Amino acid sequence: MISLKSFIAAIQEAIIQAGDSLMDKNIGLLDRYFTEKTEKATDGKEQKALVPKTVTLEYPALDQSLETVIRKVEVPLITLVPLTTARIEKATLTADFEMELTDGQVQLDFSSKPSRGLFGKSKSTIGRLEITITPQDTPEGLNTVIEAYERALKAQIPFS
Repeated sequence: MISLKSFIAAIQEAIIQAGDSLMDKNIGLLDRYFTEKTEKATDGKEQKALVPKTVTLEYPALDQSLETVIRKVEVPLITLVPLTTARIEKATLTADFEMELTDGQVQLDFSSKPSRGLFGKSKSTIGRLEITITPQDTPEGLNTVIEAYERALKAQIPFS
């Protein structure tokens, strides 16, 4: 038997740990698309900056005389690859249990055998708990950064 309070606390802790694990995985995306660079700030102190990983792409374009020329563009990887972040969309825990009030505390029994009182009657009540977790929205900051890199990419490509 476990107390309802302890059960809920354990579920809440598991959800928090799962969320933290997903957050760590999402932060790992920075390593995939950026490299860390150390530089001197104006005050002489060293500071770290994340610099986007880029590839140089060649593409054909028309020059002013309508001749085809090859242009090179530095493209941040973050603008080329669909960005997927992991998140808990929905977690539903359904548990069948027997409930019993013991010393003023609700106790849960997850065993499959029913407990019987002195006269063969069950001294507990059957219950079902369903917990649904919904996610928070993806931060706008990440979308804003990607959009800024996309604008910088578009600025490198002159329109004919």
